[in-house]
Amino acid sequence: MCSMKKRVAVITGAASGIGKAISLLLAHNGYYVFLFDKDQKQLLRVINEEFAADSSDYYCGDVTIKEDVEKALVQCVQKTGHIDALISNVGILEKTDFLKMTEQQWDKTIDVNLKGVFLWGQAVAKWMVENNVSGGIVNIACMRASLVGKSMSAYAAAKAGVRMLTKAMAVELAPYKITVNAVEPGRTQTDLLKSHIIDKSGEELRQRLIPLGRFAMPAEIAQAVLFLLSDQARYITGASIPVDGGYSIEKD
Repeated sequence: MCSMKKRVAVITGAASGIGKAISLLLAHNGYYVFLFDKDQKQLLRVINEEFAADSSDYYCGDVTIKEDVEKALVQCVQKTGHIDALISNVGILEKTDFLKMTEQQWDKTIDVNLKGVFLWGQAVAKWMVENNVSGGIVNIACMRASLVGKSMSAYAAAKAGVRMLTKAMAVELAPYKITVNAVEPGRTQTDLLKSHIIDKSGEELRQRLIPLGRFAMPAEIAQAVLFLLSDQARYITGASIPVDGGYSIEKD
């Protein structure tokens, strides 16, 4: 084990999209980043092409498997000596009509989007409490925590669960000076979004529904995370911050 002066952040779902943007921004702001993702090929590509060897490490695992989470946590601590921040970012969206949804589809969506946040949050929080670390946890929820679209019953339920789990964690971890907050992105330029937009007209229609008139860039979501982990946000806990271009507040 080596003791590091840098702050250490664990980011789940770090191989692409918002998770990758968060990892890069934190690394550029002096963090040692520990990337966790299920996609080994993409994870290795990102690590090798985007990060310096002395500023990052990784573990290929599944957020829904407790053993993977625990092994990754041990590896991170053995390598760095400490953990200052956790960003639970992993999320999946498989649109399925409520009446046609299978039990397996429901379980998978809830497990990845909500159980994974619980498993990682509990593991890191326990380590912080045991080691007297006043760290920060940021959970990536979604505007769907309060705004439901068609064929999103499981996803919306999971993200609403993330919002309330964030608040519950914040209350219980406050005595240990650990802050817990959520960021709720709106539509963001990621591969996940692209997979749900069929044509140009559909993209333009969705952008017109956003007061700021465009989708977010992953780096803009990352900026909100960076702020919540900063010293300027030490008195903020239990908050869920929308980063959606105003989509959630306009009711025309």
